[in-house]
Amino acid sequence: MNQEKFLRKARTWARICGLLPGVQAIFLSGSVAQGRATNISDIDFFIIARHGQIWTARFFVFALLYATGQMRTNTHHAGKICPNHFITETHLRIRERDLYAAKLFSHNKPLYDPNGIFWHFVQENKDWVQKHGEHFPIIEKDIIPLRTRKPWAFEQWFESCVALAQKEKIRRNPEYRLPGAKIVLEDYELRFHPKPRNRSQDYKITR
Repeated sequence: MNQEKFLRKARTWARICGLLPGVQAIFLSGSVAQGRATNISDIDFFIIARHGQIWTARFFVFALLYATGQMRTNTHHAGKICPNHFITETHLRIRERDLYAAKLFSHNKPLYDPNGIFWHFVQENKDWVQKHGEHFPIIEKDIIPLRTRKPWAFEQWFESCVALAQKEKIRRNPEYRLPGAKIVLEDYELRFHPKPRNRSQDYKITR
């Protein structure tokens, strides 16, 4: 029951968040995507952002989820949404290519994907996923060529403003300095996992 309930909620909120500036696609990740949700599971969103607008996408997604009470927090996580990983449409290849990542990303499911980015994501990552004995689902649909555009001047200005503000807020978070935290603050990838399940490669990249 929880699995179906969480799936319905994930689809609904993915369609809503997909309308926000900078958001290109939203994939379901984590335990719900793997079909093993429990009463205390959260709903992991893996978000594909428009090139040059990754901080914009994160800003609006977080603002909406917090405003509506749907954001996962340390004290409220059951059934809440956790947008814990962002990458851009121009950098679809996952940097951490181990068995844990293969199991995680091979179960990703597109929730909102009007431009067919999921197929391109699969093509960029299926080689290393298969080396670990995992496989993406077979996609039988018309392939849409991946098209990107340079952000407009106002979009670039807004991106720089929200990037600066969000970086400062993240760096003030006590969890930012936890040993083994996997944190990436790049213009093409945003990830904040202070207590990752997989600690095989500890890194912290900031820009």
